[in-house]
Amino acid sequence: MQIYTGTCAGKKFELVQEYNMGIMISPSPTFEPRKNFTEISCALDNGAFQAYRRGYPFQENLFLQTIDQCYNLGITLDFIVCPDIISGGRRSLEFSLDWAMGKLKGAPKLALVVQNDGITKESHLQLRQDMTPEMLAQYDLSAFSHIFIGGSVEWKWQTADSWVKFTHKESKKCHIGQVGQLRYLKFSEHIQADSVDSTSIARNESWNIIEEYASSKTLFKKVDE
Repeated sequence: MQIYTGTCAGKKFELVQEYNMGIMISPSPTFEPRKNFTEISCALDNGAFQAYRRGYPFQENLFLQTIDQCYNLGITLDFIVCPDIISGGRRSLEFSLDWAMGKLKGAPKLALVVQNDGITKESHLQLRQDMTPEMLAQYDLSAFSHIFIGGSVEWKWQTADSWVKFTHKESKKCHIGQVGQLRYLKFSEHIQADSVDSTSIARNESWNIIEEYASSKTLFKKVDE
């Protein structure tokens, strides 16, 4: 299972290499992709969550600019996270499909973010439309190579196993976002997710989580042998 953390440089980048991790590049006005990212596994986030968390709309131009920067530097991307609507449910699905068939048409490795519908109590008269495998089966998903499990923390871990099974049945790879705790890393491995990410590992220098995870895998392997 590939683990990605956030963009970093210097000693942190050296540790990413040492632990055989990858980097989830995210559009940023202050930190651009670097040439040495070609030395490790990389994927590209769309930056929608970061913008949402700071109170901004999706930064389309910054996202497309970052794609250009990665291309010009020769960075090979494992996948590009298709733009989505945070807590958007079906609306997010259709938004992502528009992008996949529009400005990202022809990109060979796109990840579709699946998530719940964040309808508030104040708008309870609306019909909640969390994304489900049954919902996705109504659409042509041929533009996507990956399913990216997002959504609220509770929803994500309640549905993760079913999403991994659905994704592999569709002959795609499954990625889980924001997996910064050891228990979630172990669970992701258990349900056979292909990759996960956590920017907090590099940001908070919580390398001990990676060490403990690697140690647990070694122990399990010895028991199996």
